[in-house]
Amino acid sequence: MNFRSIVLLYISALLLTGCAVHSPIDAKKTGASGSESNVSKNASFQLTDKDIFGNETTLAVTEEDIQAALEEDEFHVPLNSKIILVQSGSRAPETLMQQEMSQYYSVATFSGIPDRQKVISCNKEKDENNEIVVAENMNWMQALRYVAAKGHQKVIIIYQDLLQSGKYDATSKTTIWSDYKNEKVTNTASLRYLVRFTLVDVATGDWAAWSPVNYEYKVMSPLTDKKVSTDTIDQQITQLKKNTYSAMVKDLANRYR
Repeated sequence: MNFRSIVLLYISALLLTGCAVHSPIDAKKTGASGSESNVSKNASFQLTDKDIFGNETTLAVTEEDIQAALEEDEFHVPLNSKIILVQSGSRAPETLMQQEMSQYYSVATFSGIPDRQKVISCNKEKDENNEIVVAENMNWMQALRYVAAKGHQKVIIIYQDLLQSGKYDATSKTTIWSDYKNEKVTNTASLRYLVRFTLVDVATGDWAAWSPVNYEYKVMSPLTDKKVSTDTIDQQITQLKKNTYSAMVKDLANRYR
């Protein structure tokens, strides 16, 4: 085994244990911390804002920081860019989304299930008092940016999705929405699919977030059958997602090109 192989194995071990050495990739972000199945319904498997944005949402921010951020260039993802696509809470993005994204970008995928194991710290060195200095653990986004940099991907695109069912309330004359949990629905129900995109520049850590207008879908079933069959509702959910992904990804590509 040559020296290069040993170094690569060492770096891989650090990433798997949640620890990392300093990387110049994150020089501009020195303050940052660290499926299509039911797994995506479990909140413990979902990416949090801290996973995606580090500790930027809790930093002490000055007016100067805000003005400096406003002066930064707008976020762009040129067509055919090499990207990493991630679906929060899923080991791989849904095939329908991959197909839509592939029309505009060169797509690689990555797991959207964060590692919630007990953090293992790396003892790197000792200070002048001969006390052990513990390395700061790499957060999820820093680790993914490093993976993307090694693969020469330019942008990471993460999407967080939520399917909801709605029932019309005659008293308030509005539709009451709740998270869809594979329950039986009637032919008077509606479905909607909510999606939030976060785009992260691999080189700088700069990001943009965008929530498209959600799409609502009226559940259809034979009038003689008050309950909608499981097969029927699955087909309609698939069609809803397909229509939603097609419109949203086209809009995203035009917005950030």
